[in-house]
Amino acid sequence: MKTSAPKRGFVNTLWEEMGILWQHVRDMGGARSRTHEARPLLTAAGFQEELAILGLSGRKFVPKDYADALADYLDISINIHVIPDTWHPELSRRLAISGRLGELRYSEQLTLAAILVPGSLPPLVSTLTILHELGHLAAGDVLVEPSGEAGGSDHQHAEGASFATSSIRKGKKLARGFPFAEEVLREREANLRASYALFAGCLGDDSPYAYAMYSVL
Repeated sequence: MKTSAPKRGFVNTLWEEMGILWQHVRDMGGARSRTHEARPLLTAAGFQEELAILGLSGRKFVPKDYADALADYLDISINIHVIPDTWHPELSRRLAISGRLGELRYSEQLTLAAILVPGSLPPLVSTLTILHELGHLAAGDVLVEPSGEAGGSDHQHAEGASFATSSIRKGKKLARGFPFAEEVLREREANLRASYALFAGCLGDDSPYAYAMYSVL
């Protein structure tokens, strides 16, 4: 009888430790399931491959052309709204507070995406903002599974470095690789896509990366 109590205490402690260990294993498994193999940032040549899929490589185009081709490929509707500040001044205030120039709204159920841009932006800035938000759709960033983790540090990364990617919900994307796990990297790549699209659309078949006679389909 004197040894029964210590045994019960030992068994209870063992079960508690096993429970903690199991939770740790589950957390590690969950962390692995939210990430995929690392990849580098998109290059200009890689972007031209995406344009080839859309039928735009080697052609001059504007943001509306890119949006229409992307919408057809993703099988969704993409609407671009340049809203005068006098109509909705709260939009400009909200974007200014958040440090953003535009806003992307996406509904999986309605297969609908809407890009909202204040009318007060200069033309070039407005164009790049629209292309930036379209870049998020192309990358599949709207399909990223929320993990509750920090967005990552806003620091410069070495050129050619590879970064962890995230799992996504079921859905279609244009990019070959998965979206980055860090939000700051997703934003950086959206900026790259915007600049690539701007120059590719202006240069057409004069672009050194144009796949005018090549299709990846």
